[in-house]
Amino acid sequence: MGRTALKQKAKGRNGAALTREDQVAERRQSLLDAAVAVIAREGLVGITIRSIAAEAGCSYGVVSFHFNSKEGIILAALDYTVEEYEQALKLDAGTPAARLKTMIESDFGGKVASARRLAFWLAFWAESVRVPSYRKRCAELKARYNAYAEADVAALAEARGVKVDAGQVARSLNAMIDGFWIANLVMDNAGPAGQAAAKQACFAFLRAIFPEDF
Repeated sequence: MGRTALKQKAKGRNGAALTREDQVAERRQSLLDAAVAVIAREGLVGITIRSIAAEAGCSYGVVSFHFNSKEGIILAALDYTVEEYEQALKLDAGTPAARLKTMIESDFGGKVASARRLAFWLAFWAESVRVPSYRKRCAELKARYNAYAEADVAALAEARGVKVDAGQVARSLNAMIDGFWIANLVMDNAGPAGQAAAKQACFAFLRAIFPEDF
């Protein structure tokens, strides 16, 4: 069977025919999904290309073909999860108050705040103390999310005529979110009840500053 026949026969997850490029992209996504699962379950200390390959149901060579090193697939898994997270945030939609609400709803809702996703993020935070590349990436992300929140807090404060330190409010809100993520995971409370309680606490914090909006 030639390559053309293989191209015609290959099907994607939705049943549609896949080109060679589509097959490569889908395989890469399946490897990233496997890496996320292994990191969430086992952490970063003992992770290997073989453990990712076993999770994905493929050979060591397949993982090595798509990613040059263990650190390469680990950082790619982080970027993959970040992209998924930022899609949920809808950063360019709605008013400043709506974006802040969406951030909180997303951070404590569905896939973003599942026990597996929280374990994934905490694995990177823990190892960032020892691994400079992880620390650099996590610091960049934290600065970015603080900046997003600060811009929305500043815009909302101006619209409402409220005098606040927007940077401090944004950092405090993100620190609350991080704290609830850790507490909910450690206390085995990452289900709907824990997410709802965390969400309400964050809304109460913003309501004290912007009672009209939260």
